[in-house]
Amino acid sequence: MSVPLPAPLWRRLIAATYDGLLLIALWMVAALIDVLIGQQLLQLPRSQPALMAYFFLVGLGFFGWFWTHGGQTLGMRAWRLRVRPNDGQPLRWITAATRYAVMLALWLGLIISTALLASPKLAAAHPQSGLFSGLFLVFAVCALILFQLDSRRRAPHDWVSGSEVVVEPK
Repeated sequence: MSVPLPAPLWRRLIAATYDGLLLIALWMVAALIDVLIGQQLLQLPRSQPALMAYFFLVGLGFFGWFWTHGGQTLGMRAWRLRVRPNDGQPLRWITAATRYAVMLALWLGLIISTALLASPKLAAAHPQSGLFSGLFLVFAVCALILFQLDSRRRAPHDWVSGSEVVVEPK
């Protein structure tokens, strides 16, 4: 039996793009359900924290189910990638939840930082954002360097959750 190869960064990013588009579509459906049922039918008051928690749970359901049932999301399956714990056993829900939470925080931080740095008007509206963006980008660069130096090519969400992404044989 051969040892699985660590997934290269380019493959992980392409699979993440696929899965990110699927997640956005799921969030759009979730928002529609929230508006139609929560706002229109039940006349519930709008709550930003509740909506964010709802979106988090939708994403956790998507990633968690795929990761705990075969270790592959649709994007990972297209690029022959599999997530697995460092011990090689099937991924458990607590590991999937940890991995998803850290992954989501990293991606949102990267997207927000990039938007704040790219838009002077947006950055001017949020004066404290410059410090956040700078610190986050330093963290992202350090994480990228560590990713390249790690022999198993683990990202921060891999380290925290005790998992890794490997390339599946053909």
